[in-house]
Amino acid sequence: MVNTNNITDDQIIERVRANETEMFSFIIKKYNQRLYRVAVSYGVYDDDCDEVIQRTYIAAFEKLNTFKGNSKFSTWLIKILINECLMLKRKYKKNHAVKEDELMNLQSDDTISPEKAVMNKETKIFVESAINDLPEKYKQVFILKEVEGMSIEETSEVLLISKTNVKVRLHRAKSMLRDFLTSRIGYEGLFIFGNERCDNITSKVMLYMGNYKTAKN
Repeated sequence: MVNTNNITDDQIIERVRANETEMFSFIIKKYNQRLYRVAVSYGVYDDDCDEVIQRTYIAAFEKLNTFKGNSKFSTWLIKILINECLMLKRKYKKNHAVKEDELMNLQSDDTISPEKAVMNKETKIFVESAINDLPEKYKQVFILKEVEGMSIEETSEVLLISKTNVKVRLHRAKSMLRDFLTSRIGYEGLFIFGNERCDNITSKVMLYMGNYKTAKN
């Protein structure tokens, strides 16, 4: 059994490129949770969410030789996912954009720090609903930065916006959430991608890769 605790993404990628395609399963299991949360931030849910995640891994596998390592692999992977989400939304002609004048008035009081709070079972569903109700551009920044723990720089690169805009949108997202929260909670346990869904996507992608490998030989 391969121990991936001390192996980097780049090392896994090199082994996949060397025809050890089974190693790609470690990439899938590592990033399923993150991709799920990013997809949710783009308003993609349920079966559609599973579909865009699966398509993302397939696209990443097929384009693996184009990854030059100029950015982190996770950043490159998320960009592929975002593109898949946008294509899906165009397909369904969904428009989740919110006009600036429709945004709720925000307060500047920063006395509450919800990002440092402790999650409990009773408030989890309520908080996930509150985050889902954020205007999409704020939800995207909040989930990437606060839920997934990405840096300002990484969030900026993935969303193709300036670091200043990341900070502004993050501040506004927190301000809006503050109006919804009635107790101090944390975000690490939100939008969990269950083991069964994780295993299902892993199996489907690995099956595709096996067929792809056979077809090329």
